[in-house]
Parts: sequence; C-alpha cells; structure tokens
Amino acid sequence: MVQSEIFNRVFRLIYGNSGGTTFTIEHNNMQFLVTAKHIFEKAGYPDSGTISLLIEGQYAPLEVEIRYPVDPHIDIAVMKSKDNRFISRVYNNSNTSEGLIWGQDVFFLGFPYEYDGLLKSFPNTKTPVPFVKKACFSGALDDGHSCILLDGHNNKGFSGGSVCFKPVDSAKKTMSIAAVVSGYRFEKQKVFDKNDQETENYIKSNAGIIVAYDIQEAIEIAKHWNT
Repeated sequence: MVQSEIFNRVFRLIYGNSGGTTFTIEHNNMQFLVTAKHIFEKAGYPDSGTISLLIEGQYAPLEVEIRYPVDPHIDIAVMKSKDNRFISRVYNNSNTSEGLIWGQDVFFLGFPYEYDGLLKSFPNTKTPVPFVKKACFSGALDDGHSCILLDGHNNKGFSGGSVCFKPVDSAKKTMSIAAVVSGYRFEKQKVFDKNDQETENYIKSNAGIIVAYDIQEAIEIAKHWNT
C-alpha cells in the first residue's frame, strides 16, 4: 500500500487553463515541486509564473521559478517557490528508480478530472487526499530520454503525479518515488455507423500504456539549480 510520506507530498496544480498534479522533493535544504512539462506548453514554457495549489480546501497562489531538462523530449518541469517556502513536510522516502524491476507493481497518485473539490481530506486538514492507482512496470525505452512505460489505466489530471514503489530486495520500510507521470498512449479505433459499416472516422482510446519519466531528471535539475 502507499504510505503517508508519498500521499502528503502530492497536490492539485493549476496554471492558466491547464491543470494537473505536482509533488515535492528536497535537495540541498531546498524543497522543489515536480510536475509534467506539458502543463506549461500553452504559455511557451516560462521560467517563472504564478501557479495555484489546492491546500486547505482552497486554491492558493504561489510564485515560482520554473526549470526544464536540457532534453526537450523529457516531460518534466521543476519549480521552486520564490520565497523558498516548504509546501509539504519533509519525509524520508527516496527519490530513485533504483531497485524497480520489470513486472513489479507500482502506484501513481494524482487528481483526475474535476474530483478535487469532492475528495475526502487528510485528517485534521482540508487538503484533499489524491487518487491512487496501481500499474505494472512494463518496460523502458532505449531512446536516451529516460522514458519508462507502465501497464495501467491513466486518466486526464494525473499528469505530473508521482510513480512510487517498494523495492523488493530492500529492508527499508519507506517507498521510493521512481518517476513522473506524463500521459498515456492513444490507440486509434475506427468508428462504425448504425449499419455496422466502417467509416472514415476514428476515436482516440486509452491503450493502457502509461508514459512516465525517471525522477532522476528532476533530481539533476535540483542539483544544479544555483549553477
């Protein structure tokens, strides 16, 4: 099961007309927010901006600096608040995909669709508990872009969410965050008319393949934030 050190890092994110999920990591006594790069696509990938996070039952504005991987194919963005505040508590989970093996169950967390205002909150707060879903680590692309593939059913709104797992051969009780959810692979399916005749139209259906990017890409940005 997913443990509190993962749940309590995850927040609903709004930027302009785009929404998704974000989560916290730490490096060099600073806390960062990690999400999917494509959330900032419509704005032309700015280096700063004001995001909104759903905390204590309402969306709170937060001014952030934003950085992206050098490789434009990697769908990750890393943010840091301009006033250096910590958004969540600091927990002792690891941020690594090391120990993740093919065929292993993983979990991914986020805020799909418009459920954010309807979800139950954490005890003694008004901050909603994110959705959690299970997938299987299916494979990794050998394309140099740190892309991993999961067998599961993703939904709109999970973009930027964390992918977590428990290393099989580890004595640690805590989970690790392995990757950042990007999206899912579409499959084109033909549309048939009422007479069961094939038309020229098709729909995009969810193929059940989740695309995510290794958390190490976010760690590298955090490492070199001040350089």
